[in-house]
This record gives sequence, structure tokens and C-alpha cells, in this order.
Amino acid sequence: MENTQNRFVYLDNIRNVLVYNVVLVHVISMFAYPLSFWWAVIDKEGSSRFYETSLIPMDIYLMPCLLFIAALFIFPSLKKSTPLEYIKNRFMRLYVPVIVFLFCAGDVFNQLRLKRLNPVSPDYSETFLNFWRAFVDMPGIYLTSSQKTLNTVDFNLSHTWFLTLLFLITLAVVLLSLPFKRKNSEPKKVNSRKKIILQTIVFAVMMSIVYAAAMINYVIHHIDFGSWIIIGKTLQFQTDKIWILIPMFLFGLYAYKKEWLTRGDIGTWKIWGVLAFIPLALYVLFYHIGILSTLDEILKVVEHNMQFDNKIASPLMDGSVQLSFLCTWVLLPPACIFLLMFFLSFAKRFFNKPNAITTFCSKHSINVYILHYIPVLILQYTFLNVPIIPVLKVMLMTVIVIPACLWLSHRLVYPYPKIAIGFFIALKLVALAAGFTFYYLALLALIFISFAGAIHESARFVVAQKDRLKSA
Repeated sequence: MENTQNRFVYLDNIRNVLVYNVVLVHVISMFAYPLSFWWAVIDKEGSSRFYETSLIPMDIYLMPCLLFIAALFIFPSLKKSTPLEYIKNRFMRLYVPVIVFLFCAGDVFNQLRLKRLNPVSPDYSETFLNFWRAFVDMPGIYLTSSQKTLNTVDFNLSHTWFLTLLFLITLAVVLLSLPFKRKNSEPKKVNSRKKIILQTIVFAVMMSIVYAAAMINYVIHHIDFGSWIIIGKTLQFQTDKIWILIPMFLFGLYAYKKEWLTRGDIGTWKIWGVLAFIPLALYVLFYHIGILSTLDEILKVVEHNMQFDNKIASPLMDGSVQLSFLCTWVLLPPACIFLLMFFLSFAKRFFNKPNAITTFCSKHSINVYILHYIPVLILQYTFLNVPIIPVLKVMLMTVIVIPACLWLSHRLVYPYPKIAIGFFIALKLVALAAGFTFYYLALLALIFISFAGAIHESARFVVAQKDRLKSA
């Protein structure tokens, strides 16, 4: 796969949209009670079934599509460096940010949740110590459903789980490919459009069967398929989603090997749009009508039992709810795969021309993913008691977080990574001594300073563009 700048602009644009979509998911989580009862900041009065249902379809495609795109660039990147250099670069790009985030802000979620649940929250230094005690005490394989109470300070990789999974499966691919490394061969015959479409549909059907079988097996063995598993204290993933994440990554490797996106014709966005709409619409419908009403009641009981000693029996799922779950398990893989193909064909058709804005966003997309989580939590805490409607809060938080993270990445993290690490570590050390209120105010100030910087530079860019057009 040639990595020409113009040819893969549409892949960068898809990745940009997916990353900003992740920001939106985390913002909306504040209003998705009781589906997100475990979230750090919850607005129960502002929550509604609309926000719960909004999270459902986004959960289908975000991380799988990001993994697919990441898989496409592994072997092209290996052509530019040795395997050791590539692994080192990926470690610095993916795992070092995880380590820095966990030290500087991994406990913020716990602190905010404790402030929500308790009249008097513990000192921030105590939360920090408990967070790392949980890390030390954690067994080699840990299932988050074993957590007994919401008041427990637990260790988890938060949103950086995706970076750990991406690094480790990339490492596995590089190591496994070493014995098979060979010189460039003659160009192979590319699959026809019909064959590509047929193979994709067959893959979706196979994944539908595998995924449904895995979920049924979880139910039979009383495994919480919505829980997270942490392996070796360094790798985290959701027990149900792994059955779609790994196949989508392998699908990306297959698409690269077969040169589907360079020399092939994957079909039009209209075809994939229709194919994606049917399973996606049915999936959302089953959840909204057949599952959420019962699931909400179950989750409220789970929330109560994770906070109080007087345990309540969980409502039983009737046959219709169980059937609805089975239908969603069958529908999820086709919805995800067909949506991916729709994104690829649509973006390749309409968003494949480079420009300054998309190039800038692509350069900083991974930093936005890493940085956005804490600003979202801080702003949710700030906006919690502000008397404005939830949809306006969602819009304001999203509009503030994305530009602020872009500016912070552009002016600090990307050009001066060592200084950025030193700055965040120093700020955290001061916060451990000064308390969480100081840390909260410092982070809030940093968010709005970054947002103001983004607005200022955007205005300068617009003026410069106008001046350039006038001079031309």
C-alpha cells in the first residue's frame, strides 16, 4: 500500500470523526442514567431515554472502526523503519501516554464519583494512594464485575484501554510477521467489486454467528458480558466487545493485503448505506423498545446493591427481553461491518481532498483522544448544577473540549512532549499536596485558557485566509 498523502486523506478524516465521536459519547454519558449509573458525574434529572438510546449505536462502531484503520497502516509503516524502531515508536506513542495519564489523572474519575456518592469525600491524596494500592493488589486477571461497591477506589485504564489493546495486538502482528518477511512481489490480481462485497457480507454473517455464540456462552456460564477484564495490569478490554474488536483488526489487515482500498472497488456508499441502515435500525429498535425499559430497572437495582448493605433482588428478564438481546447479538456485527464500509466509501467519494484544517486535525487526533477525558469530566462537574437544558450542556461541553484539546496538543504536547509530561506531573504533585479543589480549578483554568487560545488562533487563521484570497 503506497502511503501517498492525497490518497488516504479520507482515512484520516474518518479517524478524526470517530475520535470526536468518542468525545461526544463521554459527554453524553452524564445524561444516560441509569444506563451509565457508574459514571463519575451523573445528572439524573437531565437524563432521558433519548440519551441512553443515543449511546447504543455509537458503541457499535467507534472502537472497531478505529482498530480497522490502525491495522491498515502497520505494514506500510514497517517499510519505513526496522521492526525494533517501529515497536519503540509505537510504545512511545501509545503506552507512554497511558502511563502519564494514569499517574496524572487516572484517579480523577474515582474522586469525582466519590464526591457524587458521599456527603464528605476523601482527601485527594488518599484517593491517589488507594488507586495505586488497587493496582498493586490487582490479580493477574481481574474482572471489573468483581467490584462490590461504587465507593471502592478501583484501578482501571479508563479510556486508554484502547491504546494498550492497539499496542499489544500491533506488537503481536509485527513479531508474527518477522519469519515471513519477504521482498516485494509482482502486483497481484485485485478482487472484483462483486467479490469484495460478497466477501464482506460473508464475513459479517460469520461474525454474527460467532458473536452471538460467544454471548450465549457467557450467559450460560453466568459471565457478565458487559464487564471489563484487565490482564497483567497492562491490558484492558470489554469481555463482549473483544469478539468484534479483534476480527475487525484482522479484517483491516486482510483489506490491506488484498489492496481493497488502493486498487480495488469496495462499492458505492449508497449500497453500504442501505446494508448498514437495516441492521443498525433494527438493533436500536430492539434496544429502545425491547431492552432498555427492563434493563434500566435492573441497573437501578445493581446501583443500589453496589452502594448499600440491604440488597434488593434483581428483576428477572422475561422471554421477550431475552429474545431482544439475542437479536441484538446477531445484528451487531453486520451493523458494525456495513457501517465501516459505508464510512470508507462515503469518505473516499466526498472527503478525500487535503486541506489545512483536516491535516491539522489528523496530526493531533490521537492527542485529542488521550487528552479529552479529564476535560469532559471537569466540565461535567462544572455544568452539573448550571440551570440550562441538557442538550445545550452537551453542545457547550463538546464545543469547548475539542478545540481546547487541539490547541493544547498543538502548542504543548506535540512540539514539546517532555515539557508537557513534566508540566502535568508537576501539576499533579502540587495537587496531591494542595487538594482536589486546587486540581479541579487548575484544570478548569487550563481548559478555558486552551479554548481561548484555540478561538484566537482560529480567528487569525480565518483573517489570514481572507487576506490571501484578496491578494490573489
